[in-house]
Amino acid sequence: MKKVVVPIDGSDTSKGVVDYAVYYANREHDANMLFLHVITVMEHEPVFYGEGEVVLPPSDEKVTAEFTKFIEDRMEAAGMRIPRMSVSVRSGKVYEQIVRFAEEQDADMIMIGHRGLSPMQRFFLGSVAAKVVAQAPCSVYVHRPKERREKA
Repeated sequence: MKKVVVPIDGSDTSKGVVDYAVYYANREHDANMLFLHVITVMEHEPVFYGEGEVVLPPSDEKVTAEFTKFIEDRMEAAGMRIPRMSVSVRSGKVYEQIVRFAEEQDADMIMIGHRGLSPMQRFFLGSVAAKVVAQAPCSVYVHRPKERREKA
């Protein structure tokens, strides 16, 4: 059975990756699709306690339910199901958690989206996809959405 890690974040790029994962899982009947969402510091929710503010991450159950619904919506739109899948949630640096999860699962492939950062953003932030490709313990499929270009 092929184990495929599919990092998702709910973005439009992520929708494209999930759509391809649905197609892939139906083509490769022995694929186990392991969806992963990594909670970053920016996703933590402020909670007011006494006179101060405490920042807590959303519960794993809440996030898992939201991303399970996200995947189910994409499957419904495609008119297909994924026979074997799971949704996991981690906290930390996104690329590190993706690579670690793939290692722990003994994954055969990582299927990740590429957002198309500008050269300046890529210089300062780095590309998660590029970091995953560089450090992955397995093959990596990078999904790039087609950009619609207007004819001049």
